[in-house]
Amino acid sequence: MKRVEGFVSRRLTQAREARGLTKTALSSMLDISPNALTALEAGTSLPRQETFDAIVEKTAFPRQFFLRSVPAPMSGPVFWRRQASEPLRSQNKTAQRIEWAAEAFEVLSEFVDFPMLDLPRHSDWPENWAAVSNERIEDFADYCRSAWGIGSHPIPDMCLALENIGIPVLAFEIENEKQSGYSRWADHIARPIVGVNTLESSAVRMRFNLAHELYHVLAHFGVVSEKEVRHAQTYQAIERQAHRFAGALLFPRDAFLKCVQYPSLEEFAAHKQEWGISILAQIRRAQDLGVCDPEWARALNIRASKNGYRGKRGEPFDKEMPIEKPRMFRRAVEAIETGSELLLEQVRQRLSLPRTGEIEIFGRPLAASGSNVVQLKPIERN
Repeated sequence: MKRVEGFVSRRLTQAREARGLTKTALSSMLDISPNALTALEAGTSLPRQETFDAIVEKTAFPRQFFLRSVPAPMSGPVFWRRQASEPLRSQNKTAQRIEWAAEAFEVLSEFVDFPMLDLPRHSDWPENWAAVSNERIEDFADYCRSAWGIGSHPIPDMCLALENIGIPVLAFEIENEKQSGYSRWADHIARPIVGVNTLESSAVRMRFNLAHELYHVLAHFGVVSEKEVRHAQTYQAIERQAHRFAGALLFPRDAFLKCVQYPSLEEFAAHKQEWGISILAQIRRAQDLGVCDPEWARALNIRASKNGYRGKRGEPFDKEMPIEKPRMFRRAVEAIETGSELLLEQVRQRLSLPRTGEIEIFGRPLAASGSNVVQLKPIERN
């Protein structure tokens, strides 16, 4: 039986992990041995035509996906929120979406002009990430706000703030609700990808997670190694830094000290909608800034838990505050579609992603929608 020339083994691994399948499970679905599947994924063997047809059918991926070359592997670690709570299978599924998003950015950049990457940088920032003090983190958050021209005012849209400085943002449901966010540097597009989990999330939780991941981008990328990230104590230390930065970015120190007269759940609820930060995060912020001592903060946290703020019920105003949504990829697709539906189809064929992947990255399937909204200017071509 003829073998399928041009089959890309790495794409098979991507499809399997994206579907959350083990090698044993997929080999059973394809009616081949686990060793045969391992050989296909290792690239030491090419599939027979009937096996290839089964791969397409069982994974529900376009045929062309498995014939498309892959970029060089990304370097550096993925920064996961709550790493210990995130199963490897779930990590692999999300990691594939990060890779596809980077590929999508690379293809779309041939048709539209994306914002340039413009990350705030401090000239005298310590080379050793562990040497950064909480005071420096507070100052750095103020520096970022100054660079964005927002001073001590609330950030209207955290998702848009990241996209405006050239960071592609992903927001889709991940089956493990404890996996709040993630970020990774994509070498071949020379910029980071940041994402958040929308499963049973709230607007304030997503904003905080985006601010948290931004600190990883600014202070930990290229500095913290994969080995360090996997070390429990190191991981906790970098998470504490990112947590401190997120609180400082969303509710800056001077504004917090001016606004908060008496630390209480009612006081924090009054500021939640204006500043877009949760009551629980404000309790932590109050303790960080010395507005309340640890015992007071503990009492507030106990009361918050009794009120159901940490459970399915959530906090006051969670239902009223709209979820922020990424715009960069969706507007790029709309701009291309406005220029020509044929160009959009060309993009779709080049990426050859499954429908679920298109929706997760672009917020819609890559099919003509008849939209006339222009948000990004298409590159002029002869």
